[in-house]
Amino acid sequence: MEHSMGYNFGMLAGVLVGALVGIGIVVLLFKLKVMDLTFDERQQLARGQAYKYGFWTLLGCLLLYGFSDAALGRWCDVLTGVMLCVAVALVVFASICIVKDAYLSLKEKPRTIMTLLTVVAALNLVIGGMNLKCGQVVKDGVLTYGAVNLICGAMVLVLLVIYVVNYLMAKREEAE
Repeated sequence: MEHSMGYNFGMLAGVLVGALVGIGIVVLLFKLKVMDLTFDERQQLARGQAYKYGFWTLLGCLLLYGFSDAALGRWCDVLTGVMLCVAVALVVFASICIVKDAYLSLKEKPRTIMTLLTVVAALNLVIGGMNLKCGQVVKDGVLTYGAVNLICGAMVLVLLVIYVVNYLMAKREEAE
């Protein structure tokens, strides 16, 4: 399925605008002191371990994606396959950080992060649902770029569940 130059340019422009908006949000969060990446030594060590596992997960997923594409034929767009691999690696990284209490810096508030994760998951799942309803997720038996919002929404939702469960367990242990 070949796309026109205009379509490809539009996709590139959309990705760039999305990246710029994301960078803008992160900069705003830093300026408002919502995000402050001050970690103690224990957190730094745990994050390093999480990066290692996330990196190896990413490599493994990319190899699996490449082998599956070679063995099964084209089952998804390249960007969708890569995004799926990145999402799996990010879940591994973030879940290790959450469980080892290295996800938040010393100055960040858990409720703020939970709210942010909820909003990001909801927005992505709504957009993904609209893509699904419009038939933009699967075309000619191939998972398209329209599935990326569903992938991101599911990833953030999984992280939110891990974060909330870990937060509630820590609160319960604190109370005992």
